[in-house]
Amino acid sequence: MSLNLLTSIAVDELPPKLEEMVTVKNTDSIPTVFKTLSKHGILSVPVLNEQNRPIGLVDYVDIVNCVVQIINHTDLLGNDYYSFLEREDLFNHTYASYVTDLSQRNPFIPVVKGASLLEAITIMTKNKINRVPVIDNNLNGDGAAIVNLITQSAILSYIGKNIESLGKWALKPIKELGFKEKKVISIDFNKRALDAFELMASHRVNGVAVNDEKGHIIANISARDLKELLNETRVFENLYLSVGEFISKVRQQDYKAVNPSISCHMNDSLASIITRMVAAKIHRVYIIDEERKPIGVISIHDILNKILEHINNLTIKPMQ
Repeated sequence: MSLNLLTSIAVDELPPKLEEMVTVKNTDSIPTVFKTLSKHGILSVPVLNEQNRPIGLVDYVDIVNCVVQIINHTDLLGNDYYSFLEREDLFNHTYASYVTDLSQRNPFIPVVKGASLLEAITIMTKNKINRVPVIDNNLNGDGAAIVNLITQSAILSYIGKNIESLGKWALKPIKELGFKEKKVISIDFNKRALDAFELMASHRVNGVAVNDEKGHIIANISARDLKELLNETRVFENLYLSVGEFISKVRQQDYKAVNPSISCHMNDSLASIITRMVAAKIHRVYIIDEERKPIGVISIHDILNKILEHINNLTIKPMQ
């Protein structure tokens, strides 16, 4: 049963278990935060103050918001990216304390070590957040310390490996489970990558669909794509490439080579979509029609919310 699946494991037991919690200081510069995220292959990192107490989280979407703000505020929106690149001081003097939850997507709402996975999912869905810090109040006697960071991706991976626990319910088509068509935030492949990141910033999302000239979905561009360019000597010059060129450079493949994992149909089962997302390590799939045009999107948040709704229905029915 899905309820046992989520109540039988504590948040601090969810793989991958961290040997050491990665953090940054509130006085660290944006380049330092950027390098920390990329070095450890993570999408978010807790920020600590001078007393080593957590004050919040920073992720790639926050950095995207910072980049967009700096470009807008310095009137460097044209093709004058060379002068923009020469202004490294703008980033070196922007600190983690400023960028913390700049996107307003990562409020610091922790769970205590030993809490169930169900509690973490409930907090995520209720507050519409992508990750929950796990704190230990007894560590070193110096107050609460972060011992883990539970992400939606890690939870979905755990569910995917135990997909049979969701039972026949998960084998139903997503249309039957109540997933509906909704407006998809998208961008044309020939627009600038910078335009795509501005779109993410304005809508407070971490990814948008990429369409070809016929409106067919051909790719997805996300905030975490920035990390692949860290080793470039002129990282932000790539923001002025077209979306198609940017994706090709970041992923070292032709953007026209459509990844079937990023799309699904209304008749696909929830179980098949979860399995596909876990295997491809993606955060969303786009619902497409028969002409391959996007008519909706399903995020990990949507899936967890639907599972929680299903569990609540199971617990209410026996009481009626």
